[in-house]
Amino acid sequence: MYNPRSFKVEERQRLYELIRTYNFGIMFSQSEGKALATHIPFLIEIDDKDNASLIGHLARANPQWKSWDDNSELLIVFQGPHAYISPAWYHDQKTVPTWNYAAVHVYGCPHLIHEPEELRPMVVDLVHYQEKQLGNPWDTSQMEDVIETELKAIVGFRIPIRRIEGKFKFNQNRSEEDRKSVVCHMARSEAAHEREVARVMKKQLEE
Repeated sequence: MYNPRSFKVEERQRLYELIRTYNFGIMFSQSEGKALATHIPFLIEIDDKDNASLIGHLARANPQWKSWDDNSELLIVFQGPHAYISPAWYHDQKTVPTWNYAAVHVYGCPHLIHEPEELRPMVVDLVHYQEKQLGNPWDTSQMEDVIETELKAIVGFRIPIRRIEGKFKFNQNRSEEDRKSVVCHMARSEAAHEREVARVMKKQLEE
């Protein structure tokens, strides 16, 4: 990741929080010189020694996992809020447009999980997490009739995080006056993603 110092985030808890909030990531790997990618949701697991792992599963029919071994480094990309930034929102408008965004790159080697007794809690935990975000009362007891069949159709994995990079690019290279102006314009937007960028920028300005 190209990551100038003004945009670099190294505080692990901030990076983990972005993963929790925007947990639908893209997982990249290579097989026989070809790039492969899969879009899937992840959970992040942190043990009592503060070691973190990504937890997920793939369809067994997905060929991506079949080339993995203990030395296959994967890249998983998580994308936070992002939006186009117009120079019209700056006080000094003799400049170029840009794009504000947050992203986290995670690197690690996967441990594959095939056993249904290990897969079941991984799937249940993911469903519980997503339902909690929605505030829904639905629970996994209602899928008991089908879950055993579904478990046979997936492959689980755990990826201990070897390296993690974070880039939160939100006009930190501009004046405070310009940043406040961008927040003011985007906070009034009808687009939810632009209002979210404004919220993040406002929080950064207050820190």
